[in-house]
Amino acid sequence: MEGNEGSENNINKEEAKKQFLEELKSKNLEEKRKLEEIKKREEEMKKKQAEEKKKKEEELKKQEELKKKQSEEEKSKKEESTENDIVVKDEEKKLVKKDDFSITKKTKRFKIPHVNGKLKSSIIDTAFTGVVSVIVEYLMDIILRLIFGYYIVDKKGMFIIIFFIILILYPFLMSKTKYKTTLGEKFSGPAK
Repeated sequence: MEGNEGSENNINKEEAKKQFLEELKSKNLEEKRKLEEIKKREEEMKKKQAEEKKKKEEELKKQEELKKKQSEEEKSKKEESTENDIVVKDEEKKLVKKDDFSITKKTKRFKIPHVNGKLKSSIIDTAFTGVVSVIVEYLMDIILRLIFGYYIVDKKGMFIIIFFIILILYPFLMSKTKYKTTLGEKFSGPAK
């Protein structure tokens, strides 16, 4: 019996070894497959990156071409405008007679005078009015809280009311000062 047990143990050991080797082989195969998949993914990523670089380079080239075209168009427009200015100056020199009146033919470009100065003045005055309105509103709120125990509930509505009151009174009050101009008119430069 002891011989049978020894031979059975040897058979069991050999079977265990075979199973162990088979498991190792299967694990090795799985790891190889995983490595191959990882390599494939890396190659695909490299290909995608290369394609993206090519696309970016093509876009940059297109943008450069567009810039060149635009600069060429601007140059041609400048040349045309200088030619047109020369023609306009020549036409200004010519005299045209109509009904015994001598009229000089002039072509003028229509310009709105002092728009920039007035716009600056308006923006400065409006900003100043807004700042003063906020200050007045907070002062009123503090006074109401300290003296009467009330407070302003609708701050936006009160701001709008105070803003319009100051907007109406501001030019009038500033015209009574020494400089007789608003702050916007003073800082935007002299009126032409």
